[in-house]
Amino acid sequence: MRKVSAVLISLFVLGLAQVLAAKQNLPWDLKIRVFNRSQDLKFEDFKGKVLIINFFATYCPPCQVELLEFSDLYRKFNSQGLEIISFMVDQGGERILPHLIHSKGIKYYVAIADEAILSAFEWPDLLPTTFLVDKDGRIVKKFVGFAGKKALEEAIINLLEQKDSQT
Repeated sequence: MRKVSAVLISLFVLGLAQVLAAKQNLPWDLKIRVFNRSQDLKFEDFKGKVLIINFFATYCPPCQVELLEFSDLYRKFNSQGLEIISFMVDQGGERILPHLIHSKGIKYYVAIADEAILSAFEWPDLLPTTFLVDKDGRIVKKFVGFAGKKALEEAIINLLEQKDSQT
């Protein structure tokens, strides 16, 4: 019975898709070391876009599934204003990232999570962890564990349909 309870609690925590994020804005001036592009960026480069910010590890099976789902979401919604940044958190993963990016057909941004990035997002300790950011740079949802394409798609559509608060 204890094992069943422990498994159920673990599944609940891992399957917890939507946890309200702290009502915070993106750290606009924070530098992003993009791995699969030739330039570094800052979060301010994404103003006016709906943004998925994901933390993953190369050794994490649910993370690998999400990376594929993000590719589908990117293809579907990028032209409407969606951007995606997946931050790799594991040490030494840089050597397999080129293969991972190529094999999964990733066209969105993949970056290295340095200490400043991890600190800004309160050191996500359960992977994958995904933040959904509105066009004004507010973190509106936090998904802890595997979020699922359907839940993300619904949230993305809602955010893309919202009018900018600055207009």
